[in-house]
Amino acid sequence: MEIKKNKDIVLLRLSPEDLTAIQETSEIVEDLLKIDGERKFVADISAVKQINSLQAGALVTLHLVCYENLAVMKLAGVTDKVKVVLQLIGLDKLMEMHHGPEVASASFGKATPRPGA
Repeated sequence: MEIKKNKDIVLLRLSPEDLTAIQETSEIVEDLLKIDGERKFVADISAVKQINSLQAGALVTLHLVCYENLAVMKLAGVTDKVKVVLQLIGLDKLMEMHHGPEVASASFGKATPRPGA
């Protein structure tokens, strides 16, 4: 997983392996939430060309980890093949899907200052 921070948005470039090793991936996201105080995430899954049920479940897990910590995770780089699967399981109702990370990041609106910053 590659992690980049741009102002108040965290970009996570997720591979199929990251979605298969959900325990490690969710621990990293939890640390970003609880230790760093991050609240806006973009999960770039453009490297995921096809998705199985375990990997789709991992996206649900990441969404729930964010939701439980008052954060938002949006998907970016969703291929047509993956999008069909995510729509079938209803994940498109839980998470916004965007063509690319730039569009997903822009959908958050202007950066907001953090308390104490």
